[in-house]
Amino acid sequence: MKITLLLFCFLGFTLYQVNGQIACDKTEIACMMDSMLANYHYKVRTRFVTRQTPKNIYGYSEDQVPTFDPIVVRERLRKLGYEIPMQYNEQVQGFIDLYSLRRREQVSRILGLVPVYFPIFEEALDRAGLPMELKHLAIVESALNPHAISRAGATGIWQFMYYTAKLYNLNINTFVDERRDPYKASRASAEYFRNMYKIYKDWLLVIAAYNCGPGNVNKAIRRSGGKTNFWDISPYLPAETRGYVPAFIAACYVFNYPSEHNLYPVHVDFTYHQDTLHIQNSRVNLRELAAAAGVEYQVLKDLNPELKTEYVPYSDEVYVLRVPTEVSTYAISKPSDVFKNTSELPENIAYSEIPSSQSSEFGETKKIVPTTASKSVDVIYHTVKKGEIVGNIAKRYQVTPSQLAKWNHLNNYRINPGQKLKIYPRGSQYRG
Repeated sequence: MKITLLLFCFLGFTLYQVNGQIACDKTEIACMMDSMLANYHYKVRTRFVTRQTPKNIYGYSEDQVPTFDPIVVRERLRKLGYEIPMQYNEQVQGFIDLYSLRRREQVSRILGLVPVYFPIFEEALDRAGLPMELKHLAIVESALNPHAISRAGATGIWQFMYYTAKLYNLNINTFVDERRDPYKASRASAEYFRNMYKIYKDWLLVIAAYNCGPGNVNKAIRRSGGKTNFWDISPYLPAETRGYVPAFIAACYVFNYPSEHNLYPVHVDFTYHQDTLHIQNSRVNLRELAAAAGVEYQVLKDLNPELKTEYVPYSDEVYVLRVPTEVSTYAISKPSDVFKNTSELPENIAYSEIPSSQSSEFGETKKIVPTTASKSVDVIYHTVKKGEIVGNIAKRYQVTPSQLAKWNHLNNYRINPGQKLKIYPRGSQYRG
């Protein structure tokens, strides 16, 4: 045993004694947590504010590291009341120790990212009718880093392999890798969970399949003699997967009881809930856009992690670019500088409203389509969709943002989803 310990230490691994077993601290999970110390969220724009919510309600000293009896931990897991069973054992305790004792700095940073990413996960899980606690799986997968890449090539916050990503309609090409898009990857992972649950009818097996694939889970079930309980088939699963489910349970525990372990978030000056630009048939350079709007280029890169270059690809399909408010304001004031190479609509184009066959999250919407008209249209009404801004709508109808604001009495160009805007298109008798 001494020879083994020396060998692993020489190779750069750290070994710990956990409940009589040697546990290596260089698992894929630990490596992901270590890599987030250089996470892009913390390079420039971080405000290191600790001791905010969750608060220090137990009066711990700054350097105090609490530990608890297994009976206490088991009871806390029971009180979570999750649909997915939160079984406590030595393996789970080993990962609780990893999170709460040996990776405290990383956990504090992940806690700071929770308000950024958990709402995105929760929305996707809620739409799919899945247990909300599955959101903690992203902590195990990537430490909430959308740029994470595993040694096997899995990429993004939900760690999709290439072929699985393509199977779930995530676009991967020269310009974009939607595995790194938190919204699209979350929807894809929710669909995967739902499909796997139809097969296994057991959430721990679904989680295991997410890590090692259904083929390995099926093989473990056969080798166990047909058992369908994760803990029964665990010895027949790949080594990484044997620790994957306990790591998930440990994450559910620690991230629900951080104050109890004297853990507090390092908050980040970052949010995905900003404005959006809808770009179509236009090549936009993020670096040029950032410089013109007076924001950091890295801000635009961080808000759009799926982009592999500094360009939004030219396409007939609409690309939704997430931007700070300063950028959307600039786009409203100078749309021609932002949306380049966009063909102008001819003068004899008018617009008619037809019911859309698709409904948005705000219910049934109406879609404006161009039609060749023999006579002009006096007025049309546009229903604002999520992510739209005044500048884009004005450009679509070949009017100016100021005209649109005047016709609809808009203050500071603010519009809301579902709002109806009055528009006098080119050729109308009244143009204001």
